[in-house]
Amino acid sequence: MITNLYKKSSVLQVMSFNFTFRTPDSTKDVKQLVDFLMKQDLGYPGYEDWVQRAEYEMEVGYMIPILAFSEGRLVGDIVYQAHKQLPRIREIKNIQVHPELCGRAFAHFMLRQAEIENSEQYDALIIDARADQKNVIALLMRNGYVPIGQRALYDNNVEDVIMVKTK
Repeated sequence: MITNLYKKSSVLQVMSFNFTFRTPDSTKDVKQLVDFLMKQDLGYPGYEDWVQRAEYEMEVGYMIPILAFSEGRLVGDIVYQAHKQLPRIREIKNIQVHPELCGRAFAHFMLRQAEIENSEQYDALIIDARADQKNVIALLMRNGYVPIGQRALYDNNVEDVIMVKTK
């Protein structure tokens, strides 16, 4: 599942140009990411359960997050992992950028980092997005991801677009 939405109630106060991208340094960073993820539920069935499983998988190193900070505040993320059923496929599980920071190429930068890190370990990346998230699908296509199918993955009433990028 993928989104670039963040609840409007969390208005970013500081907009100076002081951004940092990194992987988590501690369990505190993972907890901060979990809080960030909980604020962006788009109605996916079982989303909170997924976030809790993701927290464990990040802590044991299976899921890898890249975090974007502004003035020490988390403003974006990408989370990826080795696909659990498809060998040599990297799966992007979540990507999000605070809406006030859209247009600064954060999502592009984080996607590129997820593509480059240990790239010898995989042959392709897979990601899905809700079919109505036209801006997300356009972003992925601009970054070389190709739609390979559309089906309801998480909710029988909502279609998702499955996209792949090969090396």
